[in-house]
Amino acid sequence: RIEEVVTPLVASSDAVVHAIGLLFDADSGLGNLNLVVSGSGSLPEETSSYDEVTRRTAFNAINALRAAPRGGDENGGSSEPRAVVFVSAAEAGWPDVDLGPTVEKNLAPEWLKRYLAAKRAVEVELVAAAETGVLRPVIYR
Repeated sequence: RIEEVVTPLVASSDAVVHAIGLLFDADSGLGNLNLVVSGSGSLPEETSSYDEVTRRTAFNAINALRAAPRGGDENGGSSEPRAVVFVSAAEAGWPDVDLGPTVEKNLAPEWLKRYLAAKRAVEVELVAAAETGVLRPVIYR
């Protein structure tokens, strides 16, 4: 989550894979369920919100790529935009399917709405960064 740690790692990379996330964040009140339903069995810290863990970490990587664009070099380095693979959520596509907005507005619990908002914010930022040629997004749902 610390931008100063991420920046040098991303700056020297050929690609970035963001697969950071959590099933139930600290604000959901369901964090203890991670012991049962999460493969890692980890519990969220007090500051582990969907926004902090998903959006902020992805934005740190995107901003690091913006700060260190590729320009090709004398050693044959590529000037192509680096791929950024983002593991999103199938539910992030709800606005694009019949009844999706209705399901989200009327049936989804508040924690799921925050989860989706964080995932969607990253997808929007990836597309915006791609339009400037900084990266090539690969969004896996």
